[in-house]
Amino acid sequence: MFGMIAAVALPFLPIFRFLNFTPSLMTGTIGSIICIAGWGYFVWARQSLGRNWSANVSIQEGHELVTSGPHRYLRHPMYSGGLLACIGSAIVVGGPFVFLLAILTPMFLWRVGAEDKLMEQQFRNEYPDYKERTWALIPFIW
Repeated sequence: MFGMIAAVALPFLPIFRFLNFTPSLMTGTIGSIICIAGWGYFVWARQSLGRNWSANVSIQEGHELVTSGPHRYLRHPMYSGGLLACIGSAIVVGGPFVFLLAILTPMFLWRVGAEDKLMEQQFRNEYPDYKERTWALIPFIW
């Protein structure tokens, strides 16, 4: 919550006013497409998790390792989609979304590590193979 408040408030400080801008039609369109694609990927990833999803890094009762849908390619597609949506929003709106991206990125990176560790403990036989054949967050990079 503190991060969201800071993301909204910081662009109003004189030193950060340069982050408040109006994009061109082309830039706004590209940013909007990136944002919509990110949200779409986020929703698809969330839906594919079903009952296995939790707001906290935890194992649910009857937890299964989901390797289908967007999880076929990325181990953490909700974070990828969220970051993509935030990048698109930052292109269109600037200000708050630039700071939100700066706040969310380290948080998501921490959660990727925590979730990988938890899944390795829970699914000792399946997770190493799954981890070997998928990207964590960014296709072809990590």
